[in-house]
Amino acid sequence: MTASLKFLVLRTSWLLSLPFFILVLPQALYVKKNTLRLLEAKGPRKGSINGDGCPIRILHVGESTVAGVGVTQLKNGFTAHLAASINQLSNRPVKWQVFGVNGIRLNELLMRLQQQPLDECDIAVVTMGVNDTTKLTSLKKWRQQIHLTVKRLSSVSQGPIIFTQVPFMEKFPALPAPLKYLLGLRAQLLDMELQRACRQYDNVHYVLSAPNIEPQFMAIDGYHPSEHGYQEWAQSISPSILEHHGK
Repeated sequence: MTASLKFLVLRTSWLLSLPFFILVLPQALYVKKNTLRLLEAKGPRKGSINGDGCPIRILHVGESTVAGVGVTQLKNGFTAHLAASINQLSNRPVKWQVFGVNGIRLNELLMRLQQQPLDECDIAVVTMGVNDTTKLTSLKKWRQQIHLTVKRLSSVSQGPIIFTQVPFMEKFPALPAPLKYLLGLRAQLLDMELQRACRQYDNVHYVLSAPNIEPQFMAIDGYHPSEHGYQEWAQSISPSILEHHGK
């Protein structure tokens, strides 16, 4: 099945599923009310790792996973593990910077990025999509905001801009059926739109990054990765990120 046909099938399936949202609304409200709310991780939002040669500077922006929800300290979170993995693969020094906000959508992140002074970087990584899935951001707005995010990050990145895969939410332990299947379908649509947008640029890349969502890799809320989950996720995408950095 071609990518265009797959997108058409997913979009048709989504439109046909819309009436079912009335049936799952009570389930969605129950999940929102009863899911454990974890705080953003504490600690410095910048860090460095020693190595040989010129440092690789990483800017990581995004939602709750970038903000370290699921661990208590950012040094144990996604970005720090990503920096450590890139350091191990390249043996070069790595400097990392985090700009993550819990519960944020891409349009809200973009507004904050436009107001926030950012350090120059060699690699900009964007991890978004869960909140745009649950809050039903339209595909048109999602697509527009991706392009605006690329424009903003191009002003600070001296190298590639990397978008990580939108997590497929049907696997989240905290989400019951049938709600998780509807959100999973929506997440796949946003993910395919993200891939299409990235292909329009030479220096913007989509990286497959499906985190391991088995219970042993999840925090106690069943919604965010644990430290082990962040480490596994970071190690799974760092080779692709380094490959794009070297092009």
